[in-house]
Amino acid sequence: MIGLSGGKDSLILSLALAVLRRRSPVKFGLTACIIDQTGGTMDTSLLEKFMAELDIPLSIFDHPTYSIMEERDERSPCSLCANLRRGILAAQAKEAGTNVLALGHHKDDAVETVLLNLFYGGRFKCYQPNMFMTRTEVKVIRPLIYIEERRIALEAARLDLPVTSACCPYSEKSKRLSAKKILEEMEKEIPEIKSNVIHALKNVLESDVW
Repeated sequence: MIGLSGGKDSLILSLALAVLRRRSPVKFGLTACIIDQTGGTMDTSLLEKFMAELDIPLSIFDHPTYSIMEERDERSPCSLCANLRRGILAAQAKEAGTNVLALGHHKDDAVETVLLNLFYGGRFKCYQPNMFMTRTEVKVIRPLIYIEERRIALEAARLDLPVTSACCPYSEKSKRLSAKKILEEMEKEIPEIKSNVIHALKNVLESDVW
């Protein structure tokens, strides 16, 4: 099951997996689920048409995520939103009879997550590219994790994909946006910084830990 948001990342992921499905010697099926976090007001018509062209069945799950966060006056809306979405998608994947959930996180997402955990949580960590959720018995994969966001954006524009993301009310004031801006500034001085952070995630030595 593909966790579809309607953004460029999940659309590229869907297209890539649809092509891989035709060429792979290992046979697998595809389905997709989009969570309408507005509670039922998101226009999904273009997404439904695109997924039909890829021959990927699409289900839509309405969940009032944004109103919940507003009512709670959530201090870390991005974290809560990510946890809610992952939990809902895993449950939907289980209900659909699938055992793998594919998410569209890319290289920039991973590095920004490392910075957020370092600055605000005091830990050098990130989510795993492959992980098993024991409660739902669903494996989560992130096939785009080594691809930079700008490359995905260029390809989505070249292919004129129907990007239809619901506008997040927290997108312009989130801590993740601050991490993105910090990363952009650092990249001017250290062009290879993203690759270095990814390399560090795979090479944490016990002798380096205090």
